[in-house]
Amino acid sequence: MAQKFALERVQEITDNQTDVAAAALGNLNRELNEQEARLMLLFKYRTEYHERLHRAAAEGLDGAAMRNYHEFLQRLETAIMQQHAQVVEARTRVEHGKLEWQNSRRKSMAFDSLSRRFELKMLRDEATREQKTQDEMAQRGAHRHAKHTR
Repeated sequence: MAQKFALERVQEITDNQTDVAAAALGNLNRELNEQEARLMLLFKYRTEYHERLHRAAAEGLDGAAMRNYHEFLQRLETAIMQQHAQVVEARTRVEHGKLEWQNSRRKSMAFDSLSRRFELKMLRDEATREQKTQDEMAQRGAHRHAKHTR
């Protein structure tokens, strides 16, 4: 009867943890991409609004319209700073998620290695038993042959 790898359940758990960590890392990367896209969109809005301000100033603006442009640009700068902070936080979460996945993967690979060694040992032991059985059978056959030839 073939023996089972004693740590098979632990190996399954670490493999599952690696899968969960990989999925979480994928979600974190997607979130980072979304945060970066929002930041790029805010930069684009700021550039476009600056261009509109310059065009409007060239055509002549009254004081109230100029103040409105500047107030909106200030709110846009605040939004950019807040979004940048969100991107930095998302990058930190991705790095932590990456480390978690790497650690989980390392554990999983270690158990895979132990499992392969176990299987190889079982195969070698089985081959040794088979060889021993064949040798005994050959020895019995030779012993019987020697008895009959006397």
